[in-house]
Amino acid sequence: MSADSEHSETESLDGHDSITSLPLSAFNLENSSLKSATLRKNIALETVIDFTNSVQQDIGLITQKELMLHFDRNEVGDADKKTLSSLTSLPSFDCYTLKAALAPLKIEVLDKNIFNLSSKMKTTLFPLMSRITRPLIQYLYSDQKFGVSDTETLLKLIKNTEPFRVRDRLEIMAQNMSVSLSKLIENLEEFGELFLSVSFFENINSEASSKIDQMILWAEDGVTNSNLRNDPSAQSQFSQVERRLEYIKTNLHGRFDNLGRITQVDWEEFGASDFKTVKREILSQQANLAIALCGIMVKAFEWEKQFPSAGGSPQQCLEFISQDLNVGLENLTRALPEIE
Repeated sequence: MSADSEHSETESLDGHDSITSLPLSAFNLENSSLKSATLRKNIALETVIDFTNSVQQDIGLITQKELMLHFDRNEVGDADKKTLSSLTSLPSFDCYTLKAALAPLKIEVLDKNIFNLSSKMKTTLFPLMSRITRPLIQYLYSDQKFGVSDTETLLKLIKNTEPFRVRDRLEIMAQNMSVSLSKLIENLEEFGELFLSVSFFENINSEASSKIDQMILWAEDGVTNSNLRNDPSAQSQFSQVERRLEYIKTNLHGRFDNLGRITQVDWEEFGASDFKTVKREILSQQANLAIALCGIMVKAFEWEKQFPSAGGSPQQCLEFISQDLNVGLENLTRALPEIE
């Protein structure tokens, strides 16, 4: 399941799975029309307000600067404008970016589930999540069988660790990490959420990587293997886009390789410095991953919308490459500096 399906946008009560859109119903806005709208990233990777499925659907998609062209001055108060200004400046709309960015801001959130993934998404992520957390469960509970089959239950098992059943191992871990047993349980719960975020972004990256390959093949066929093969300008534009897309794909792959290594933990020897290192590395990667993956998925969704069967004439292909696909790609590469 895509992390940006329409289903995930409307089911905000059970969590927020989208990385490219955000329902404004989650916030305490005074204007009811705004509250029924959705923020989206457009093909230029700018945030627009989408009224398509709102009570004023005739407005369509507009930028915040265009807002007052459609509303009277007294219809949108300063508080709503300030909230919109903060939200439209976000580089991505995934729940982890929202949680980090909105924490220091005085924005009233009506639906706190925008800070969490839905149960359905957690079930989807179970194979990735269990790969990371299985060693911890095996270390704590040895050969006990729990029949865990979804991420929700897996996280509950970590959170609801019962000290009297695994006291020896827990005390060793607590001693290694120089914390109390109660603090250790908090740390394990935090680790579970951090590992879940890695699984979420890795799941999107798997889809994004496949879409990058498809777009490159389509663009190559439309520009290089057509009557545009002898057009230097067309070839140059294709080469530039291909180079940037390949860089983004390779860079993301390297980042997930690194995250894969640091999340393979030897829990028997795990210490306080290890906890800080793993936590710092995961948190430091979240912003870069969110920006790049949000951008790529926006591009891929627009490509699929305009060319649902990967068709189109060579000229249409070139126009999409130069006008839609290339815009903002340089900014995405900047968000992914070379991995040391």
